[in-house]
Amino acid sequence: MKLGGTSVGGADRIEAAASLVASRLDEGPFVVVSAMAGVTDTLLALSRAAREGRAEEVRAALQEIVARHREAIDALGLGAGATAALQEEVAREAARLESLATGVGLLGELSARTSDAICAAGELLSSALVAAALERRGVAAVRVDPRDWMATDGTHGAALPDEAALARNAAARLLPERAAGRVVVTGGFVGAGPDGAATTLGRGGSDFSAALLGAALRDAGADVSAIEIWTDVDGILTSDPRIVAGARPVPLVGYAEAAELAFFGAKVLHPATIRPAVARGIPVRVRNTFRPGAAGTTIRAEAPGEGVRALAMRTGVAALFVGSPRMLLAHGFAARVFSVFERRGVAVDVIATSEVSISITVDARAPIALLVRDLEELGEVSVLADLAVVSVVGRRLRSTPRVAARVFGALGDLNVVLISQGASETNLTFVVEAKDGPEALRRLHRELFEKEAA
Repeated sequence: MKLGGTSVGGADRIEAAASLVASRLDEGPFVVVSAMAGVTDTLLALSRAAREGRAEEVRAALQEIVARHREAIDALGLGAGATAALQEEVAREAARLESLATGVGLLGELSARTSDAICAAGELLSSALVAAALERRGVAAVRVDPRDWMATDGTHGAALPDEAALARNAAARLLPERAAGRVVVTGGFVGAGPDGAATTLGRGGSDFSAALLGAALRDAGADVSAIEIWTDVDGILTSDPRIVAGARPVPLVGYAEAAELAFFGAKVLHPATIRPAVARGIPVRVRNTFRPGAAGTTIRAEAPGEGVRALAMRTGVAALFVGSPRMLLAHGFAARVFSVFERRGVAVDVIATSEVSISITVDARAPIALLVRDLEELGEVSVLADLAVVSVVGRRLRSTPRVAARVFGALGDLNVVLISQGASETNLTFVVEAKDGPEALRRLHRELFEKEAA
């Protein structure tokens, strides 16, 4: 059970999360906890302020972190001893953060290693509070430092897990706790490199941690029935509910569809969560801690049926159009174009080609000017900025009749800049101006979901 930041955002949410875990004791849960909502952002702000010598901002960030955790501890209604122990732990963590920030300020430099050491604080503290809340309910809980089992390489900021070591650690450190009747509570996002220094799995890494834990337990011989991601929405929805009022949960999706939705902008699930689960056939369930009775979404290797499952949109996109008569019937031109993106370390997204041109979308934060300069050696280059990628995701879309006709019929007079269809059975993707993206989602949802329900 992975509890997201909003699920442990304050004392009331921690109490609700502890109640939820306590109700599942007969299933032998393991609990992975994110930092309290907003705390990781505050830690990152503290790091930047320290690097830039803004001492007042460092103090303000540190005070905010301490105040939030102390307030939650006081409100949890723990015994005097447990309250004092947790308050002392917060004080020690604050002193550690202050020492790290002072060092960063003196050097005027923030290394990735130090950034990880600072950012780890959120999960270390929140897992302590959740374990204490469980113990107050009479649940035998044990907090396990994620650095004691999440073995990674030495890459700071986006560490890679050592899955063989994780299975060994699960067998040696985690399964004995469950065998003794205790609920393991650990932090997500955080691990340890070969030298023992704290590492992090990157933003959204608590989802990844939960999936890696489930995979490690399975590899260690445990029966893992599911990996549950507890968040603040009713699972994966047919579209973004902030844009489409009629968006509704999708009960069941396949791994490939869930990965496409995550890639194209659905923020419920971190894409890397899918990989450890799919390799071992473990279902992933996305549930809502604010509405635990809601069914949520189950993600399996394959979901029955075909056709459209959901819509996703990603903004902050730019398109580059490269054209040259030299491309006509020539070999190697595309390779030279894509080598530019490889050389600049830029991931490409939607691709379309014609006889004499290639169109490519990238993140708008990419070094567009440098890409244009390099690509102009190959042909004429034009750029469109402020775009949105809209993706229609489902199963067997390439062979499902009338999907494209319904999609582009629904868009009507909205201008489509770029289309990618047929490259995958699971998505039909197109690009529009960012201002048209929300309306495109609403029109598609009416056509593909609301008409069917009417």
